[in-house]
Amino acid sequence: MRLVEIRTSGFRNLASASVSWGAGGNLVVGANGQGKTNLLEAVTVFGNLRSFRTASMRQIVAHGEARFYLEGRIETKNGPVRLSQEVTPGPPVRRVLQVAGASASVAQYLQVLPVFALSGADRDLVVGGPSERRAYLDRHTFLLKNEYFNEIRQYRKILKQRNAALITAVSNREMVVWEARLAQAAAVIVVRRQSSCQVLLKTFGAIYEDLRGEDFPDLELQYRGEAGFEPAEKAQELEEYYQKRYNETRTRDRRTGFTGEGPHRHDLGLRADGKPVRHMLSSGQIKVVAAALRLASLQQVERERDEHLPVIIDDVDAELDAVVLSRLIDHLTGDRQLFLSSADGRVFQELRTGSSRLEVCRGTITEAAGERLDE
Repeated sequence: MRLVEIRTSGFRNLASASVSWGAGGNLVVGANGQGKTNLLEAVTVFGNLRSFRTASMRQIVAHGEARFYLEGRIETKNGPVRLSQEVTPGPPVRRVLQVAGASASVAQYLQVLPVFALSGADRDLVVGGPSERRAYLDRHTFLLKNEYFNEIRQYRKILKQRNAALITAVSNREMVVWEARLAQAAAVIVVRRQSSCQVLLKTFGAIYEDLRGEDFPDLELQYRGEAGFEPAEKAQELEEYYQKRYNETRTRDRRTGFTGEGPHRHDLGLRADGKPVRHMLSSGQIKVVAAALRLASLQQVERERDEHLPVIIDDVDAELDAVVLSRLIDHLTGDRQLFLSSADGRVFQELRTGSSRLEVCRGTITEAAGERLDE
């Protein structure tokens, strides 16, 4: 799968224009603040409906504009497809989505062009709070099982209802009803996550070994629940476990006003040489670990879909030494479409033949003359 062209309007500082992309490596260069990251962000939002930089759609809209619009054409193994989105940031955020000229739901749109983005913001994926890693795991699970989109929404809805019931002090009899529904929904989520993690954890280990430097620590990645949580293959076992836990923690949860246990509190635990990674890794090592996490998901999703997916690396050479950067590029190149940004055009030489270079100056994108590496 590859992105052939994208047209932007009202997106950050980018000029309203259509940009064509090569099938291999695409390096976007420019001085700081000119818009090269904005262009890669537009590609990411085009495929994923979210940015790798911010959760706020308002920050993405160009100054003086009420909305932004993205439209483009992709090539899939089944032929060409046109996608478009018109986004009004609100609140609430309002999206008009189309796939092949027909209206599409968020879940339908997100399955068409999954884009895998690696950026400086991925630091939080490694050393930040559990919410970033849960979001990573939930997206990974959704890309493997489309029905997970509605399952996680259902869990969050019932969780919100139980939390409201805790605050309004409904009777214990009513609470039992909410807890039964929540336990059932929680069991579905945990079973899905555990299933998607089985291959992911092994793949992460193999990719990390390929990318790591000599002084990198050994890493362990493990799905972690609350204290006393034990993995289970059958949803019924987990449902019974959570029904019991919700009953036992009801008094505490009434006091705090929220549900303290369940998959909304789980994490992908990362340990370096047996210790939490927070104070064990350098900035460069953190970027490599984050890349290994993203690429592990990419590899598994590509295998399931039987097609390569686009990869974005913003500031590709930042905080990576030449050896690690070369390993990363070697791991990604092949039939996969790459989008990379850098303030240093010399990174261009790391890409394989057939790659192209775009320059961004004050939001205007041009292809640098004579900068294509021909076969």
